[in-house]
Amino acid sequence: MRKFLISLEKDIQRRELFFSQPDTADFDVFNAINTMNLSPSELESRFDFNGFKQAYGRAVTKGEIGCTLSHLAIYQKMVDDETVQANDYALVCEDDALLAENFQQNLTALLTENFTADIILVGQSKIPTFDDIELKINYPTTFRFLQKKIATTGYRYAYPYKNYFAGTVAYLIKKSACQKFLDYIEQQQKIFWLADDFIWFEKQLGLDIVVIRPLMVIENPKLASNLADLRAALKHSWWQKWLKFPAKKLLAIKRNL
Repeated sequence: MRKFLISLEKDIQRRELFFSQPDTADFDVFNAINTMNLSPSELESRFDFNGFKQAYGRAVTKGEIGCTLSHLAIYQKMVDDETVQANDYALVCEDDALLAENFQQNLTALLTENFTADIILVGQSKIPTFDDIELKINYPTTFRFLQKKIATTGYRYAYPYKNYFAGTVAYLIKKSACQKFLDYIEQQQKIFWLADDFIWFEKQLGLDIVVIRPLMVIENPKLASNLADLRAALKHSWWQKWLKFPAKKLLAIKRNL
């Protein structure tokens, strides 16, 4: 399976931290597309600003454009690789990824499950721990005993209550799904989406997306200088999350059935 690490060429320390982890030696580094020095006209030739504003109700940032274009460049690499079959997965990580213990062993076990899903979210951004309470309350799936177990591991997979923005710290994507992105771009002649808009990927491209619990990858807290702010944000309006939880849980159970 091909593994890609997306990293800005200048971020040497981030890459060194990533590759200091076990199970990372076989990742290919992809130099992320740096949009910071591009002019507005150069950006507009590659990204649909108006389409983004219509979809998300705000202006896009240069960083978001670079992120989307970088992930699409990985998809092009997958499609161009004749050694990769249509149902083969690629693992895409960003350089702030922190891998759980025995990552490769558990990833190998996961791949023996013969998934039909187009995208498997093995990681999630803005989550402090691999099995954080935030996952259970704000991003629930069905009951644990109804989730599909991954043999020989402590991991399970299921559909979330609905697809959501989960970040792009780590996910598996099939070559056939990569082709769907490129086909859409060829037909519509525009790119306007966020790299982690899994809601749109399901609705517009028809992609089947599942999540892994607990997470196999989170953002490395050594790189999260605002981790305290993150924890505070997650605790904010906690009572509102609990109020929404029963409805979300029912949706998750129904979806998985």
